[in-house]
Amino acid sequence: MAQRRPLLDWVRRKWRAYRAVRKSAAEVNPNGLLRLAEEVRTLAEAARRVCPPERRLQSRIRGIHKEMHRLTDIAATPDFRRLAPDKRQLLRRGLVNSREQLLRVMGQAPVPTRLLQ
Repeated sequence: MAQRRPLLDWVRRKWRAYRAVRKSAAEVNPNGLLRLAEEVRTLAEAARRVCPPERRLQSRIRGIHKEMHRLTDIAATPDFRRLAPDKRQLLRRGLVNSREQLLRVMGQAPVPTRLLQ
């Protein structure tokens, strides 16, 4: 019969809660958001080259690229660091969503050649 150790269980719960808070703080860290914006901007640049020259699609990709450029400029200001954590969390979700959409669009792009490389 296993004996319960309430103190050990309490320490585990506290440790897990501490790790969750640290992970959440790291996700909304302005430097982490800046890196994510750079990644989305790079993906937008790659998508612009890979995707077909459809006017609406290319316009959306250019828009994402411009927004990421503006976001990196804004992130350099001290006001960005004072932004509320819940707003930064929403921004992070939007960046992750944009990254997933770009990856999906790039995956659906037609292959430029029929020959296997």
